Amino acid sequence: MTEKPIRIACIGEAMVELSGLDPERGQLGFGVAGDTLNTAIYLKRILGEGAEISYLTALGTDAFSDRISTFMEAEGLDTSGVARLPGRLPGIYAISVDQHGERTFSYWRSESAARSMFDTGGIDPASLGNFDLVMLSGITLAILPPEQRIRLIAQCGLLRASGKAIAFDTNYRPRLWESEDAARTTFAAMWDATTIALPSRDDEDKLHPGEDVNAVFERLARKGVSEIALKDGPSGPHLWARGQAFPRGVYPPAPRVVDTTAAGDGFNAGYLAARLQGQAPDQAAQTAHALATRIIGHPGAIIPRD
Repeated sequence: MTEKPIRIACIGEAMVELSGLDPERGQLGFGVAGDTLNTAIYLKRILGEGAEISYLTALGTDAFSDRISTFMEAEGLDTSGVARLPGRLPGIYAISVDQHGERTFSYWRSESAARSMFDTGGIDPASLGNFDLVMLSGITLAILPPEQRIRLIAQCGLLRASGKAIAFDTNYRPRLWESEDAARTTFAAMWDATTIALPSRDDEDKLHPGEDVNAVFERLARKGVSEIALKDGPSGPHLWARGQAFPRGVYPPAPRVVDTTAAGDGFNAGYLAARLQGQAPDQAAQTAHALATRIIGHPGAIIPRD
């Protein structure tokens, strides 16, 4: 009998990406990206027919929204959970990259259709019960109205209690939040609904200054999280699972750094896919780090297929 593919839902915002400014020609590269969308695409590329990856968001009915939808479908994502809202538009962001490959972002997203995915978009959080794994981020939560954040977190809590896997990456973007306290309080509630924690050391330092790695592990463990991959840049992640921290691994450096966009998103995909394929957390972290180092060797969030 054929084994049913695992069902994964990634929730967030699919955006128009502008990158690779050519000052001489006055040209920008056009792409499609978004943190959880990047993760969804890399998950599908890794898992192939072994997983059905659905992306949940809202788009407009304009030409750019059509291009985003076509792009997602070309990557093999299920778009049946993408709401289309007349009169609304997708968000846009532009990437500026310095000589070290570090990037800064400029956003145009205040009227993004994705903000309305759970109200006028008509997506029901209860539908997440149809999936084996749900992946979301702090950006997913930040763009939602407060009452919709509460609904989504509550549903994730119910799913965790029923044995489903919930993966969460803080991906803290201060500009998206009403205040630092609002982000900290929301993330604390989300950790109560999370099984696989995928935060970054940088985010944790901003929101919980002075905490060392063990303090982060202890705080998240008290929330009932079952495993933690705490991303820490080029030096690789710190791992905790089954009630204990793993010895720090040695992670090879990237051969070259062109653009660090989506490094964390790719790591999340590599880690989750490897765990679903039966790798232990330390093996999965090596697999995920290898993918992240490949991604940062290319411009933009989505690298060419092999």
